[in-house]
Amino acid sequence: MTKHTVYFLSPQQHRGLMAEIWANRLNLPDWDIRSAAWSQPLQSETPYEIMKEIVLDVPDVEPRFYDSKEVSEADLIVALHDGDFESADIPSDLPAQKLVRWNIRNPELRASDESEQWAIYQEVCDEIAMNIKGLEPYFRSNYM
Repeated sequence: MTKHTVYFLSPQQHRGLMAEIWANRLNLPDWDIRSAAWSQPLQSETPYEIMKEIVLDVPDVEPRFYDSKEVSEADLIVALHDGDFESADIPSDLPAQKLVRWNIRNPELRASDESEQWAIYQEVCDEIAMNIKGLEPYFRSNYM
């Protein structure tokens, strides 16, 4: 049986990485779960640190750059963007029939103070977890 692929995209991969980690916790053997940065590479360790507080055994996640061809072959593409700042930045070549947009705040754009960013990242982590949980029936219906 062929594996399905989901890509979680965000500008710096921060939020996409968090989504990838949460989706991996669903134990979906027939899904290849990936994240990538459409703008610049992951530079902050904050998302990892936040996830380590919640998920004790954070799996290794590969930093990836957006590859249009590879992403367009995915079965599902989720673009995590801050609706107030990043909507126009979403790559225009994403196949609309596979694309889901999640309006998730970007802590790096919402606060300059590190402790405030940390607090926003914690809220974002919870929001992403709830969105992933909402996708679980979709993930499971495609191979059950």
